[in-house]
Amino acid sequence: MLVAFVGTVNDESDTPISGNGKTCSMTGYGYLDYLSGKHIWSNYKTTFSEKVCGLQEMIETIGDERHPDTKLMISEMQKILNSIGSSYNQILFIDSFCSQLRKLDVDMYYDTQRFNNCHLRLRVHTDVVLVPYKTHMDNSPCNYNLCKKPHKIYIYSHKPYFKTARKCFDASIVGELYDTNEYILDQLIIPDKKKVKAGL
Repeated sequence: MLVAFVGTVNDESDTPISGNGKTCSMTGYGYLDYLSGKHIWSNYKTTFSEKVCGLQEMIETIGDERHPDTKLMISEMQKILNSIGSSYNQILFIDSFCSQLRKLDVDMYYDTQRFNNCHLRLRVHTDVVLVPYKTHMDNSPCNYNLCKKPHKIYIYSHKPYFKTARKCFDASIVGELYDTNEYILDQLIIPDKKKVKAGL
């Protein structure tokens, strides 16, 4: 399963898309998976990740071996996709990669500011799209992305659509599980399109 945590689905948003709790929400979900016995790999440091590396290394490590109960957490997916080569290679690679994850029992969480900025093929393969909503502890909306007050993060589901929040995290508690100021440096090297077609 592929799950996206997004600031906004479209380009416009009534609330800030930066600092709205995307990575916090993804980390919260990942931690709950960890507590249930899952193996967590992430491209950013957490207190519970079994493996911390870039998406490229994750792909190479997974190869064609089954990794049951493994969850990948990828932050700043839009930056990683922007580093990929031609759009033709993107389509081949994303289709191949997403299909392979499903066959190998690997789930992936990723966050991005604007869902529509991700490549169309990745969006097609994404099963669930979650939109965090940040409030102060009294439930008043917080529209300041650098606010230092304690926050709650409500997670709403855009796909499939649910009217009520699916989860709520205390950002101060989840924030202890990772470095909220870490700058993500991650990119992919797309293999030759002939190799992708051949499944190599």
